[in-house]
Amino acid sequence: MANGATIIGLKTRDGVVLASERRLSYNGFILSKKAKKVYSITDHVGVALAGLYGDVERLVRILRFQAKYYEIEVGREISVRALAKYFSNLLYAYKLLPFYAESIVGGVDDSGPHIYVLDPVGSLIEDDYAVAGSGGPIAIGLLETNYREDMGLDEAKELVKKAILAAIERDTASGDGVDILVITREGSRFEEIVLKR
Repeated sequence: MANGATIIGLKTRDGVVLASERRLSYNGFILSKKAKKVYSITDHVGVALAGLYGDVERLVRILRFQAKYYEIEVGREISVRALAKYFSNLLYAYKLLPFYAESIVGGVDDSGPHIYVLDPVGSLIEDDYAVAGSGGPIAIGLLETNYREDMGLDEAKELVKKAILAAIERDTASGDGVDILVITREGSRFEEIVLKR
């Protein structure tokens, strides 16, 4: 992707970990060192997005609106799969002039933890872990080698952190810190790791 990014989603037995680095770059120039690429949509569903920052922010606003609308209409929080399916349909509807973003949806609902990965035209795949963005090919090696289905959340956070840091070391479009969103049945919480120079 022209402006780079590294995003990761990982499913554990207890919940989901979504993470990204913080650099916003475009054509080799660093525009920001504090860009947010991981967002909570509800208390139990989040997204990580890599792509053009304007498209990323627009998609987050649409997803938050849809999740709130669903909650008001149906009387309960939207499930992870329902939000991912809505997102997939939205992206497909714009396939002729697509949003320039790769996406990972993750969360926990009544059926357990889930991770979905989407491409810019709405292809939807459920998996145990996913990576996207310019640093993705670097991060995936660590995940494939070290991922286990029975991982706890602390172990998963460490693995995701190592994968993002590996991408930061080798991908010039990624850098400047790590944002981690941990989602469990109890809710979600953000953690930030600021890299020292």
